[in-house]
Amino acid sequence: MAKEMFPSSYKCDCGNESDFGENTVNEMKSMSKNKRVSLVDDHEHTIIFHKEEAIEIICPKLGKCKITSYE
Repeated sequence: MAKEMFPSSYKCDCGNESDFGENTVNEMKSMSKNKRVSLVDDHEHTIIFHKEEAIEIICPKLGKCKITSYE
């Protein structure tokens, strides 16, 4: 199960950790109020934001992984 780790990191089911600046994540959450927006890391993992939350990670190996827990 993919996880959002406080304050601005995400862990995919494959074990990849995506780390972003806190301001970047806050800006993406704000932009996602009315539409889906995405943020891509260096390992081609895409974090999808919608309604001010990170909702899933698109993994190049596993496909879509829902973010179901928070640390």
